[in-house]
Parts: sequence; structure tokens; C-alpha cells
Amino acid sequence: MTIVEMLEQSGILTFFGIGVVFAFLIIMVIIISAAGNAFRAADSDKVVADKLAAEKAVYGSSPVTTNSAPIIAAITAAVGAYRKSGN
Repeated sequence: MTIVEMLEQSGILTFFGIGVVFAFLIIMVIIISAAGNAFRAADSDKVVADKLAAEKAVYGSSPVTTNSAPIIAAITAAVGAYRKSGN
């Protein structure tokens, strides 16, 4: 085996090795991204449910209900009166 043949073989093995590592890294990135998206989707449902439960614990029910229209009107009138007074 001559030096040229050994260099050819080592070049082929080098590029093959680099290709295998590169392919493995691409597959690993795809798997990790898919797992991250799955966990994020599952976690977002839990976060929304936890937020609603916390709001219900604080307010007794959801923060905006059909019964809160008079309260919203009173707050709007108070803010308008405050702005007109110039303070």
C-alpha cells in the first residue's frame, strides 16, 4: 500500500466519520426540538389551568363576569372624574 492509497483511504474515512457525526447531531437536534415542543404544549395547558385556579381562589370566581358591569362603570366614572379634576 503506497502513501497515496493510504491518504485516499484516510480522507474517505475522515469524511465518512464527519458525515456520521453531523447526521447524528442533526437527528439529535430534531428529537430535542420535538420533545421541547411536546413538553411546552403540555406545560402551557397546565399553566392556564393553574392561572384560572389561582384567579378563582383570589376572586371567588373568574375576574370578569356578567355581574361586574356596574363595577366597571363605577371605576370608569371615577377615573374620568379624577382626570377632569386636573390632579
